[in-house]
Amino acid sequence: MNLLAFETSSSTLSVALKKGKEPVQEKTVQGFLNHAENLMPVTDALLRKKKLSFDNLDAFLIGRGPGSFTGLRIGFTTLKGLTVIKPKKCFGALSLDLIAENIDLPEKSQLIICLDARRQKIYIRLYERRKNKWQPMGKPQTLSFAETLESFPQHVYLAGDALIRYQKDFEQQTQKQIEFLPQETWVPKASTLISLFENRDKKIKQLKKSSEFIPLYFRLSEAESLMNERLAERKSHRELDPERSEGTRIQSNNQIASPPSGARNDGIS
Repeated sequence: MNLLAFETSSSTLSVALKKGKEPVQEKTVQGFLNHAENLMPVTDALLRKKKLSFDNLDAFLIGRGPGSFTGLRIGFTTLKGLTVIKPKKCFGALSLDLIAENIDLPEKSQLIICLDARRQKIYIRLYERRKNKWQPMGKPQTLSFAETLESFPQHVYLAGDALIRYQKDFEQQTQKQIEFLPQETWVPKASTLISLFENRDKKIKQLKKSSEFIPLYFRLSEAESLMNERLAERKSHRELDPERSEGTRIQSNNQIASPPSGARNDGIS
């Protein structure tokens, strides 16, 4: 099969191509701000190198998140655009699982992948090594720093870009035995999507419904969080002073006037 995979959830853009039984070709580009301008040129370069076109591909594979909201939107927007032009089967896997898959540790080791979710939150997932495979020990979670510390087993390996911000704090604020893995293991790779697909691993799933062609964020965006905070604040003010809120509402209603002559009244502002 000919497979095209891309992973846009981290600061490293990763695109991989598998042509038949030939080795996987993969290219990476650093920098969040460059994903939109680099994704298609990198993809086209790989296809030209292997003398393939989108018509020759059998499936698209994508990292579903969590991770950078902007990066994930770029990836899924590109995927949906490609499937409109060249309908293909699509498959996706969690970015957390992709990182874990590239880490080799002894049997019964416990591993936590931790990604920076911003706003003082961390995406985590715990795994245990069983029969040379990583078995997830529960669903992905979005936790505070303190909650993340509490989730650590007594001896655990850590990987993921949250360590850029929190590694020193982890070292200083826990008595548990923590081993930090090298930074080259911290980001997901598109080539791992191809490996999971070829091994028929349950961690990669076919995307069929339209509701599945969206990133898995596992938290609200910063804009959504701020909006919820403001709404909660307004609700709190109304509950503290209901008479004032009611008076303000009545006054506002009384001030409604007809639009001046010639003004637009078609709902467009």
